[in-house]
Amino acid sequence: MKTLFVVAALAVLLAGCGGDKKAADTTPTATPTPTAPARHEDPDLAGYSQGVKDYYVEIHNEPTGDAETDIETEYHQPPRPAEARLGEPITLTGTNIGIRLQVTPTKVETVGDHVAVQLKLENTGITVYEAPLRQAALSYGDGKPVGIDAGARAACSNGFEAETLRLDVGRKTSGCLLFPAPRGGEAPTRFQLALEIVPTTAGGIWNLGG
Repeated sequence: MKTLFVVAALAVLLAGCGGDKKAADTTPTATPTPTAPARHEDPDLAGYSQGVKDYYVEIHNEPTGDAETDIETEYHQPPRPAEARLGEPITLTGTNIGIRLQVTPTKVETVGDHVAVQLKLENTGITVYEAPLRQAALSYGDGKPVGIDAGARAACSNGFEAETLRLDVGRKTSGCLLFPAPRGGEAPTRFQLALEIVPTTAGGIWNLGG
């Protein structure tokens, strides 16, 4: 009888150990989350805004020997220079090969219910520019960009408000872009412009204050 009791006790003990092992085996193991490698930042984009860095990622200036690749590279360049002041030019490229304009804001003034940014444009590319000038913004003290008032027109517009602005290769023109005027008459501190469908944040920056 004593031997039977010992055997029964051992059976219960072994059953308990087996249950514990089974529970341990079914516990899910945490899988380490892979860490994405840090993106290499092109040193040639140092000094540019984050919007330019995000859009262009990296730039290439050295000839490859392949004519098609080299011309694509020539017309896919960030604004040069990265920033300027009112009255200074920045060269911009677009999304189509051959598009390149030298852009110079010459004056910022209030025109009725709008703030007008007067511009001089010169087509320094190899392709006729035929696109609207819509990728533009003014910023004020709070840093929030205010987009263009599409379709608004003033005496200074000179076709810059049109759905398509045409500028032939080697030609120059001038006109103005109109933005909603802020309450209180606050003066803008920054103007941004990009060509075709390049994001405004990847365009040239003109610092207007001072």
